[in-house]
Amino acid sequence: MNTLDNFFKKFSYKFDKGYPDLSNDQDVLLLESLLGISLTEDIIDEEKKLDYEVLSAKGKEIAQELIDLLGITQDQIKPASSAKIVIYDEDRPTLFDTIERSGKYGSATRVRSGNWKKDGVTIILKPTGAKAGEFFELKPQQLGLTLDKKVSLSQLKKELIQGIKNHKVLDELQKKALLYAVTQSDPLTPEEKEELSQNKGFFNEVNKNFGEPHGALVYGLETGNDSVEFPEAGNYRLLDYILYKGDERTQVSAKAGKTIGNTVKYEDVIKLTEKAGGEVSSKIKEFVDIISSNSVITGAFEAIDKFGSNNLKDRVKEYKEKYPEYPNIGNTPESRQAHADRIAIERDFVKELNTNPELDFNDLFNEFVEVKYVKYFLDPKTLEANTNVIESGNFKVRHSSKNSPGHDSDKLGLNVSKIK
Repeated sequence: MNTLDNFFKKFSYKFDKGYPDLSNDQDVLLLESLLGISLTEDIIDEEKKLDYEVLSAKGKEIAQELIDLLGITQDQIKPASSAKIVIYDEDRPTLFDTIERSGKYGSATRVRSGNWKKDGVTIILKPTGAKAGEFFELKPQQLGLTLDKKVSLSQLKKELIQGIKNHKVLDELQKKALLYAVTQSDPLTPEEKEELSQNKGFFNEVNKNFGEPHGALVYGLETGNDSVEFPEAGNYRLLDYILYKGDERTQVSAKAGKTIGNTVKYEDVIKLTEKAGGEVSSKIKEFVDIISSNSVITGAFEAIDKFGSNNLKDRVKEYKEKYPEYPNIGNTPESRQAHADRIAIERDFVKELNTNPELDFNDLFNEFVEVKYVKYFLDPKTLEANTNVIESGNFKVRHSSKNSPGHDSDKLGLNVSKIK
């Protein structure tokens, strides 16, 4: 039986037709709750960034209105079709509020992306920088680097240079900056550096995504390694690349310089522990099973029922009475308060988790997660790359929630930092 069969066997009774009808708003909301994702935004993520000129006459008319209203530039608009305007900006919340207050485009139907409609044209907001991660397309596979095969560091450098030169999203100044970071030749003028520094979203994404292959090159050369391998996505847990010094392997998890990175999934730590022959307590297994088998919306509340204090259990009960639509609280602007109240309870639960010795992951992580965390930072003033390393066994691990009222889409996980 495949994953879809299991899903429908478990949840078909929740849908009037025995399956989710994607033309029915309530079915979509329920499905999003069960899956823990926003279907509309996930679909948008996969759409192409087309040239401005593909917009219809009406689309261009509305786009110009938005340029004047929001104070944005035309190159921030990357249409998904002739009738779908997608605006990319680092400060999406401000743009959202400005469009809503104007009253010209109806009411938003999505709390983050907006999804306004006017005269047959859809208007969508997308973030850039640290909150987007994909606008400039700087991951190894997007740069055309060799995956799932060991290559020399000199070959990696050649592929990086070629990937930057052939890039379809970067402008010429951004290309020049990254080429200088890799080659240390043809430096930027002070004026060019000043212009580049205005785009914080660019540097955020460079540190987050370009830092993976460039960090591998910089750190690999610093430590005397000769080769590197970038696994295909999903092939290894908590692992971004493998450095080689002859037959010696170093497994690396790449992180942006000013943060340790994304929240680590509980189940990844469990599987690595068991793979290494370690033992996981029944309490931790039970907790992880609850979080893994539930949606983003229901996970913390179900875990509170088993592991939370009486105070938190009472707050969950009051919440469900206040919001009888739970867990189908949706993603509309009107549901923002329901998300905020849910997250407040979740965050207080996280505080309790971090004082519960039975659910402490530190020993498991430090003993069985055999990776180095290499943090990368490209200095926007000098365009020189810096790396900082957390060695295996020197991790401080704490339970964490990344959710906020406008971004309620991540399950509880582990935040990893360096032991001080």
